[in-house]
Amino acid sequence: MVTAARLAEYMRSLVSGAKGGMVSISLKKASRALGAESRAEIAAVKAALSALASLGLLEAAGGKKPRYVLRRGTPLWAALEAGHVELIAAVAAKCSKPPRRRRRRRP
Repeated sequence: MVTAARLAEYMRSLVSGAKGGMVSISLKKASRALGAESRAEIAAVKAALSALASLGLLEAAGGKKPRYVLRRGTPLWAALEAGHVELIAAVAAKCSKPPRRRRRRRP
């Protein structure tokens, strides 16, 4: 089961091992690292990352493949460096509800 805490811990490991001023997070690599196997789990990872991007904590890089950029000096980077994983997990969990699809009824 993919949780926001595991996602925040994954991002903390990326930040702690960063050699440059930014970290790129792709949906495919994040899903693979977190062990997301089903489409629902991948959708939950995508919803959490896009929620952090909508709050301005991550930058969403356009293109065919979803990719997010985390830059050094941002509040999210500082929080992850300081080890406030539970705070980031709470924010991601609160905002990461994927939209529900409504099935159309046949007449």
